Amino acid sequence: MAENIHKGHRQRIRQKFMKTGFTAFADHEKLELLLFYAIPMKDTNPIAHNLLNRFKSIGGVFDATYEQLMEVDGISESTAVFLKLVPEMAKEYMLSENIHVCMDSTEAVCNFFSTQFIGDVNEKIKIACVDDRLRLICCETIAEGTPGSVKVDIRTLVKFTYMNNSESIIMAHNHPNGDSLPSDDDIRHTTEIYKKLRMVGINLIDHIVVAKGQATSLKSVGAFSLLK
Repeated sequence: MAENIHKGHRQRIRQKFMKTGFTAFADHEKLELLLFYAIPMKDTNPIAHNLLNRFKSIGGVFDATYEQLMEVDGISESTAVFLKLVPEMAKEYMLSENIHVCMDSTEAVCNFFSTQFIGDVNEKIKIACVDDRLRLICCETIAEGTPGSVKVDIRTLVKFTYMNNSESIIMAHNHPNGDSLPSDDDIRHTTEIYKKLRMVGINLIDHIVVAKGQATSLKSVGAFSLLK
């Protein structure tokens, strides 16, 4: 009987990763290894190729919806959930690493928020509360919906800010299918929100727009000059 050429394949891949990380791994091999832990008794190499053929890149795989993932041959509901866990856990990791970050410059704020929407296919609004030294207290999503449909509920925003013992916040939202250039609506809504928050003693420091890992500050492009 011919020797099974796949015998020990998973162990060899794991050992390779343990020694070198993803150095010298092709994209399909990275997904193949990841899928070992969702699909224990099946060759995951062709499934990895199927995912890349459909979504073109690893980022495209993680950005796909549950429904789109399950259209790929070999991807069950549980495997789709597993794949969607990866970017969510990445965001949690980065947030935990940055929980003491100081948001005292536009660069620091943009760097922080550029990682907070990884894997999000819906538009979300996130709020970062900071203390009086501009150190991050917390950052959470307060609204979510389809692109162009997400609106800020001022009462929810005020309650969230006060619950975190903060008087200063930074708002951010993503453009899932566009770029980070603020729209006219972004500027208009920011003006309205700034004025309403100021009436109750809350300072909106900046509003960040994020798309494809890039972040733009409305303050840096002059939008906040309209508030003076």
